[in-house]
Amino acid sequence: CFLTEAVISPQRLTLVLALATLIAAFGSSFQYGYNVAAVNSPAEFMQQFYNDTYYHRTGEYMDAFPLTLLWSLTVSMFPFGGFIGSLLVGPLVNKFGRKGALLFNNIFSIVPAILMGCSKIAKSFELIIVSRLLVGICAGLSSNVVPMYLGELAPKNLRGALGVVPQLFITVGILVAQIFGLRNLLANEEGGFRTPSLPRPLLPLQRHCHREGRSCWLSLGPPQCSEPT
Repeated sequence: CFLTEAVISPQRLTLVLALATLIAAFGSSFQYGYNVAAVNSPAEFMQQFYNDTYYHRTGEYMDAFPLTLLWSLTVSMFPFGGFIGSLLVGPLVNKFGRKGALLFNNIFSIVPAILMGCSKIAKSFELIIVSRLLVGICAGLSSNVVPMYLGELAPKNLRGALGVVPQLFITVGILVAQIFGLRNLLANEEGGFRTPSLPRPLLPLQRHCHREGRSCWLSLGPPQCSEPT
């Protein structure tokens, strides 16, 4: 990989460092912000899907209270997953390193996209609930690992500037989710199930554009790490 062979200058922002920062932030922090707001706009259509699914199973529609309770459970799975993800940061970082933890975190982003896409075909709102839990784990991991990774990757004079990039991409993700949530774009009966899954195809780029931070050599040793920065 060209990133493992390049040398990052301690005095300026190089192309290699910029690419590594942008892809790390987009592949992880952007997902966090995007999924915070992705379910807000299509909520009406997804609740209708919950009700239709329940009617298909039982022959009657849900009352307003159980429907609201079920949707609240769906939404609350995201922060609960974030709590679980934050607890996994230490073990994953110590085992796989910063880069490895980010790549491993893709599992918690790609699998929910598949579950969300299959939920309507399978007529199962339970898949949506599980997908929100898993993407919450992804958010919990990325919100901790990305700042840690960029802080170790950046030279001293750029650590402050690069340290705000994850938060910037979180807000950009929220903005993009709100734009896609417009009724004439994807916030409709068909697009509502695709909206939370849109950014996932770009995640494999992380494999080729990440390099490991300095601390990996201290915790894992050279055999498990890329060339040091």
